[in-house]
Amino acid sequence: MSKMYDLFSNSAVENFGTALRYAIGKREYGGAEDYTSLVELEYVEKMDQFIEVLKKFLRRYDSQTRRYEREKTGKFAFKPTDKDLKDLIMLAESYGVQIVSAALIAHALVRPEKEE
Repeated sequence: MSKMYDLFSNSAVENFGTALRYAIGKREYGGAEDYTSLVELEYVEKMDQFIEVLKKFLRRYDSQTRRYEREKTGKFAFKPTDKDLKDLIMLAESYGVQIVSAALIAHALVRPEKEE
């Protein structure tokens, strides 16, 4: 397989892309319409910016998922794991933050094969 295929099919990229998809989703479907994270990821150029944008995204996403779980008693929101975060940073160091950011955005904006 190609190097880009390996990046785009990495579970950390898929899981963070899924979280970003939920974050930018419409409020009536449980999303937060968080386009700020999408735009911030788009303009990341350096590793320190990437880490700062991830921190801000995770803070906003945590708030969104807590609200979702409070409003939808008994349901649990999707969250990337600690391993996903570590793997994502490793990928950014290997591929570069702009390419990893592009992969995250791409995953967020496509419709999944199986509707979530």
